[in-house]
Amino acid sequence: MDFKTPQETLSINGFPITFRPVKLADNTQVWVPRGISRNEVSLCWRIYVVSEHELYTRNVHDSEHGYSAEATLSAAFDLMQAFLSGAVSRFVVDQRERTEGIERDPLVDSGVTGVVVSRSTRNGYKTVPVTTNYSLRDSSGRVRNMNYYVGSISERADGLGRSDQQQKFQDSLRKAIDVRRFYNRLRSQGIYPTTHLRHEDVPADIKRMPVDLPDYLDIEEILDSYMATPWTPIAKTTGGDPEALAAQLQKRDLSTPHKQVYLNGFGLRFHRRTYEGKTLYLPKELYRARGEWRVRIFCVDRIFTDAVTDEECEHDIDAALHSAWTLLISEIRQSEAPVVPENYRPAKIALLETGIRAVSITGLARTRKTDGQVSWSFNVGILQTEADGRERRITLATWALSQVTDDQIWHSLRYAAAASAYRYHLLARGVSPEKATLRKDSPIPDEFWPDAPPCPITVDDLTYHAEQRSKLEKTTTQK
Repeated sequence: MDFKTPQETLSINGFPITFRPVKLADNTQVWVPRGISRNEVSLCWRIYVVSEHELYTRNVHDSEHGYSAEATLSAAFDLMQAFLSGAVSRFVVDQRERTEGIERDPLVDSGVTGVVVSRSTRNGYKTVPVTTNYSLRDSSGRVRNMNYYVGSISERADGLGRSDQQQKFQDSLRKAIDVRRFYNRLRSQGIYPTTHLRHEDVPADIKRMPVDLPDYLDIEEILDSYMATPWTPIAKTTGGDPEALAAQLQKRDLSTPHKQVYLNGFGLRFHRRTYEGKTLYLPKELYRARGEWRVRIFCVDRIFTDAVTDEECEHDIDAALHSAWTLLISEIRQSEAPVVPENYRPAKIALLETGIRAVSITGLARTRKTDGQVSWSFNVGILQTEADGRERRITLATWALSQVTDDQIWHSLRYAAAASAYRYHLLARGVSPEKATLRKDSPIPDEFWPDAPPCPITVDDLTYHAEQRSKLEKTTTQK
């Protein structure tokens, strides 16, 4: 090997070997492998290599090799390479040997270095997060310590029985171990990841490797081993003064971007929206319907709805928007925000918001090849986590926009609300996700049917949405 020229990173038996430039006493520059350093006082190269089971150190003097620093470096590298060829790299084992010190807590010891099981609390209840530690090299070349969050098991897990909780815990551990093994493989090749690691990035051969999880890892025992930190919800307000913030917000220009703010516990995130040719930045609580601006607020005990029509403001759409915005801020000041929103997946399009947990409406436009006419259909579906751990959306009803009636939409949304309530009722009683999975037209007991859907939607709402989407797509195509 010519150490006078730059060398590529090597991997010797799972040991990553990188090279760095070093100037000798005669100003000759050589590229020195990691694990070898120069001592000019003693005129020697020092080998210092750590393997999984032992530490190898040795001084190789120039006097042994004709007083040639370069020849001595070559001899030192040969000795180091011979040692590494018969040693075990710390990157090819799951759990590294530890020096004497504080013992691991066996209750949360994953058995794999870098895979961490924690005991935590959130909003007054217990959670057990599973994470993987790894290092990442950013664009500036700096190496940073990172964590890959796999997930957490909560004592409030929706209806998961003991066996289901344990299975979810073990699945999380498996994913965390896969990611750590992938990271170790990269490091054994002298590579640092440059992007955040995910389980989707792990090669298939690593995912197929066996995992021997310790028998003592029991999620129920972990949850029972500590107490949750007491927690009192506080209505968060940006700046701390609700009155001052409310007055400031009511003067805000909604045609320009704004950062997220909290008012009385409600988080207002301003999203870019285009309504009837106007580009605005609005929170999900304020949206446009035909001829009016609507306000919808998910409060702790109710859903507040109201509207300001263009007609009330002399058909001035901007004045109507300002009135609706003022109404929204005033109502938020008087309302109590829910600690955990009931609908965990709010609709991206507020006009299609169902207000039903895990239930959504999607629209689809089809263009007929014969005459180029566009026809729209909508469907309402529920997202369910099934026995294999995957989330699947089951369609409960489909409507052709040209034929559907308000009564059909009303009934379908009532059915969707009943299906969602019944499913989560079953899960809360300990029924497995497989048995609690609903299909289209599954019978729902009468007591779960609401008198009305939480967020009524009309045919005109669907029509208005289709019109706006078609205009927006036409404008985008022309550009």
